[in-house]
Amino acid sequence: MSKLSRKYHLPYTRAIIGENGLLIKDQFTSGPSTSSSTLLARRSNGGDFGDDEDDEDGDASGSFQSSVFETASLISCVTCLSDTESKDENEALLLPSNTVIPYAKILDVTNMEAEDDGSPWPDHTALIEVTFAKPRRNHLVPKTIKLSVDTSVFPNMGTDVAEEILNRSYKNTKRNKSILVIINPHGGKGKANKLFLSKAKPILLASGCKIVVKETTYHLHAVDIAKNLDIDEYDVVACASGDGIPHEIMNGLFLRSDRAKAFQKLAITQLPCGSGNAMSISCHGTSNPSYAALALLKSVESRIDVMCCTQPSYKNQPRLSFLSQTYGIIAESDIDTEFIRFIGPARFELGVTMNVLQRKKYPCDIYFKYAAKTKNELKDHYLQHKDRLNNLRNDLESSSTFTLDIPRSGKESNLDDITITDDSFKLRWPFEDDVPSDWERIDPELTRNTGIFYTGKMPYIAPDTKFFPAALPDDGTMDFVLTDGRTPLTRIAPILMSLNRGSHVLQPEVEHSKILAFRLVPYAKNSVISVDGENFPYETLQVEVLPKLVKTLLKNGSYVETDFESM
Repeated sequence: MSKLSRKYHLPYTRAIIGENGLLIKDQFTSGPSTSSSTLLARRSNGGDFGDDEDDEDGDASGSFQSSVFETASLISCVTCLSDTESKDENEALLLPSNTVIPYAKILDVTNMEAEDDGSPWPDHTALIEVTFAKPRRNHLVPKTIKLSVDTSVFPNMGTDVAEEILNRSYKNTKRNKSILVIINPHGGKGKANKLFLSKAKPILLASGCKIVVKETTYHLHAVDIAKNLDIDEYDVVACASGDGIPHEIMNGLFLRSDRAKAFQKLAITQLPCGSGNAMSISCHGTSNPSYAALALLKSVESRIDVMCCTQPSYKNQPRLSFLSQTYGIIAESDIDTEFIRFIGPARFELGVTMNVLQRKKYPCDIYFKYAAKTKNELKDHYLQHKDRLNNLRNDLESSSTFTLDIPRSGKESNLDDITITDDSFKLRWPFEDDVPSDWERIDPELTRNTGIFYTGKMPYIAPDTKFFPAALPDDGTMDFVLTDGRTPLTRIAPILMSLNRGSHVLQPEVEHSKILAFRLVPYAKNSVISVDGENFPYETLQVEVLPKLVKTLLKNGSYVETDFESM
């Protein structure tokens, strides 16, 4: 946003620029005060500035809860920071002393000038207006505060304090993004539009982003939007919806003649406004639209693998899948409960319960190209790739670490100069060919009695369902889970009860592998196949991974933590 100076007068609040945020000091007085350098050193040694590296969304589900503000003393009480009472919009916002406004919550900063009223003005002082995301009940709202910033402890900072703070607030990411928002007005029990306008849009606007909003008006409208949009106009396509619109956007871009350029240029993300918000939960760690909007602004541009699906009905035009493919109990529980979508996620749990109680079985043939077959091999694969991601995360953090007087310039992304070309879309195992000789057929005794067949690329399929805890964004594989429909209810029940922890994959009754590709030949009568929650043709399905094809936004360059390594 433009840093044009503005004039303002009292009241204002004194602050210090810290390593992790702006530290609020006591109110301005014309008399002597504690040395800024002394206070800064005291805070650095005895406390912190609100480093919110592990700060999450405050989602009402409780899965990813933490505080937005970290306070440095009991003076910063909860009632002072909360925003539950109505206030005069023109009233100046004041925060308690020793409160920290983390850089991760700062949306915009503007330099200001003081009106010359003859009052003494401290040396080494910069006047700024800071807009930041402040908690209000279960959401974030943009708030503005006027600060008098002591710059004496940063002699090499220069004169543009607003720019300095913005550089720290948007480390490793681009500011002032141009965002195309696609809203499915029927998503989220019909509340998607309201959720976006009231919860997400204010955060995006306060940051200075350019926003263009389009609503879908018919089935697969988002596919047409993606096919025809001017990709040079936007940095991000944000889907204010459930998981259906991201699926359509990716497939719309996939149909373009310039698809390599489209996937190179655009980042695709989700503002969770639907009944299924797996992409936001896995990438941003939240199903709360306001926190997801903040994550959109602050997260790192990253490339993730997606999966390419082929069936006889569309063998000449394969389709992309970013989330999952399923057959059996999970597929029927998803697709066959569409008529009660209005009850929300509970419809899925109800469907699973009914199918499990009926002891339904779904015969099929399954062929795999394994990447890690056994659970021990899978764990080794996971740890190896997780170490790589941790090293990347450390590089990102160190590249944007600021010393007390000399900031280091950070990377804008972790894309490693990956270039998408037409070759990026080529399939290694064409559908029309026979099953390759190095693929393995799963034991027919098991596949004739399949209960759950589920493959996926993201760890969460719902806020409290960590179905693929070993999923990684760019390891070149997809995760696979298979259960036997003959498993006793006494064993199935604890497996399903452990989905929130992800420990179901450790159970001996659960097959869990990493694969590069598979072919599924279903034999059950009157059943369904679900891809990204969408009803696909009920016929042979072949899927393989397309590595690092899609650009998205990930916190610290990885999926939300699942703790799989400690299971």
